[in-house]
Amino acid sequence: FAGLSRDAYERICQIFFERFNVAGFSVLERPMAQFYAAITGSDLSGVVVDIGQDHIDVAPIYDGFIVHGACATLDYGLTDCENYLAHLLQFNQSVVSTLSPPDNPLTPDVLRSTLVDLARQIWKEGLIKVLAEGEATNIEEEGVTDIAAVLVAGKEKAVIETGMKKRANAKASAAEQARAKEIEALDLVTVKFREHNITLGKERHRFCEPLFDPTLLEVTPAMSKKGHAEETIRPLQTAVGHAVAHCEVDQRQYIWQGLFVTGEITNHIKGRLLILRLAHILNSSL
Repeated sequence: FAGLSRDAYERICQIFFERFNVAGFSVLERPMAQFYAAITGSDLSGVVVDIGQDHIDVAPIYDGFIVHGACATLDYGLTDCENYLAHLLQFNQSVVSTLSPPDNPLTPDVLRSTLVDLARQIWKEGLIKVLAEGEATNIEEEGVTDIAAVLVAGKEKAVIETGMKKRANAKASAAEQARAKEIEALDLVTVKFREHNITLGKERHRFCEPLFDPTLLEVTPAMSKKGHAEETIRPLQTAVGHAVAHCEVDQRQYIWQGLFVTGEITNHIKGRLLILRLAHILNSSL
């Protein structure tokens, strides 16, 4: 439970005791439940970053209790990341031509909705990773060009098959090993989407970029966050830093010892990578 009043908590307890006749009952706030599920030692201090579909909640915890005055909520989440990736896919001509062929094109609104569905399938199938700082620029400059070159050459099937399988011959020549590394660097995958086989490249790994730079969400009017308070659209790393800074000075060093990323995204994208990216940016700014 989260955001409920004390009266609501009392009413819930009353229902469980009187109607369900339970022997004992405890109401645990969501950040604390996530925190207890993630900790492995006896240290009960840290900060929980819960990435939801439309919001991100940041909750510092000290000695087993949430520091409510320092909690923060951001007005963006996975839906915005899906919209952002859909926007990037609009510039991938191979994807657009597959979904909206010239002889039977989709309307702009339908195409956009279709690309959002594709973006959702991509991250839920675990086909993206969290980029290190600076990698997004390289992908923006090179990723789509690599795909286009492969598709024009008609070699996408061979590239993907070779990249997906390990070499059966352990005694491959140096030339073959070099070629394998070259193909792997293209990082291409094929997904089955609405009876289409769609080839995707490195641009899919930019899915999480809006979490660290929400200004990217303003690339289209549909994703614009204008009208929201500035503190609700600040970068994730900034929000975490501000939340911990609102805790007592002697508490901060203990809270910084535990950084936990939770939410559905961690089921499909390794949470450790999100934590490392977030921790790296936080260390650079502190």
